[in-house]
Amino acid sequence: MARARQALDRTSLYDIMYALVARGGREAELFGTCAPAAREAFSRSLVGEAFPELWFELPLAGEPWLDLHVLVSYADVAGTRASFSRRGGVYADALSWFSSQPPHVVRQLALSYDTSAGDVERPAVQLLVNGSDVKVPLGFLEAVGRSDAMDSYRTFVRGMPGEWYACYVGAFSRRDAAASSWVRVECIVGDVSQRAYADDVELLRGHLSRVGMAGIGDGAIEGIRTLARSPFPLELQFNVGPDGMALPVVSASVRFQPSDWIDAARRDEICRLAVWAQGLGLADGRWRQLAPTVFAKRATRAGSSATLSCFPAFVKLRWREGMAPDAKAYLLGQVEKRA
Repeated sequence: MARARQALDRTSLYDIMYALVARGGREAELFGTCAPAAREAFSRSLVGEAFPELWFELPLAGEPWLDLHVLVSYADVAGTRASFSRRGGVYADALSWFSSQPPHVVRQLALSYDTSAGDVERPAVQLLVNGSDVKVPLGFLEAVGRSDAMDSYRTFVRGMPGEWYACYVGAFSRRDAAASSWVRVECIVGDVSQRAYADDVELLRGHLSRVGMAGIGDGAIEGIRTLARSPFPLELQFNVGPDGMALPVVSASVRFQPSDWIDAARRDEICRLAVWAQGLGLADGRWRQLAPTVFAKRATRAGSSATLSCFPAFVKLRWREGMAPDAKAYLLGQVEKRA
């Protein structure tokens, strides 16, 4: 007797998503051997019935690896008593706080895993807000056990240049003792500042100095300016210490849209950035495998169907004091499920 086919559940959809991203030899070149840990991390991050947004993080040079970020949308948990699969403590507190916020404030709650190290137990927790007119609610820091960081976060935000806005804050207190002393803040710099940085190196230096990066090297300055000259939105990321100033590490990223990989002129701009990064030794030839990860596919099984899509959404460069810079890419995977 033939076995009935089960409808598409979230684990099946994740497996299909990963298979589509990793096919054609891309698993070995981009992700290494991290697939089992990433799948386990996904299963521990499920909430309610919705499929979460996924970010696959991978290096552009060196040994391949994969870290996984699982993002829960506010609309999927608002006003509910939702809980993560097999997660209590700070994670349950963060989700409870998140689901009770006003709808115009919060957008997504992320669990970010070091699956490259096999760690599926202690993800970072990150809050993404709705837009430039929304400040990160300090209640998030309290919910994740980092009320000690409220004053330092306020100090950092007050010192930011006027057009910047903090689009997310992340807490890493469960990873190690060093990480428990800072919070991560991502800033969208805005079109006006981005154009200004492309033309005025001293303005960029001055703005970075205001948030604690006075000693940043020329290599990082020129790298950020190169990204600022691109047609893609620029974001800067900092680890904010107890004094409200950035620690000596800065990341700069540019964000893409699916259409950027379809339009020939925009795709050429992405390729120019990749070739530039490769020339600096921050990337090798694997960046050529990013464009083939763009897809939108329909999956159907046992009367249920879903549309799965993926595209490379970010390229990020990072500079750390005393260490060589590095570069990473982030693939954004989404599922729209239908009954």
